[in-house]
Amino acid sequence: MKTLKIGLDIDGVIADFTLAWHRLYPEVNPTPNTWYLDPKIGDRFKAMREADTLDEFYLNIPTLINPKEIPFDPCCYITSRPVSREITEEWLKRNGFPPKKVFSVGLRMSKVEAAKEAGVEIFVDDHYENFNELNGAGITTYLFTASWNIMYDVGHMRLNSLKDILLVHH
Repeated sequence: MKTLKIGLDIDGVIADFTLAWHRLYPEVNPTPNTWYLDPKIGDRFKAMREADTLDEFYLNIPTLINPKEIPFDPCCYITSRPVSREITEEWLKRNGFPPKKVFSVGLRMSKVEAAKEAGVEIFVDDHYENFNELNGAGITTYLFTASWNIMYDVGHMRLNSLKDILLVHH
């Protein structure tokens, strides 16, 4: 059986960014109903960068899933984190995720080119706009369930667990 090249988003799929952000800024809802969870996020990122605390924040985000429960070997990670690829690689290593290539595309940037460059056949993302754009570009993408995307009816293209990917894609 051919091994599918499956790529993963990080925050909202394997890392619990919203919980970490809520711990830092308790006024921000830990289960937001919109992907834009904090209207002050840009200014806060800037302040954290100036205070040299942004990298440390990203290194200490808790995991959303146990890496041992991923039923496949991901081919890569594609993220829009506003930190260096090295910080994300260190986070993956510290938390026991498979060491694979990390593509950092930058905030609100498209993941399509990175996915094509990596040869991704299946991608998993929590952001509805990325889900639509990647599928529109011919990359089979599943929407990973989160409080900010539950209102979208994507039928069988929704994943509640990475274990489900092998059930829906055979």
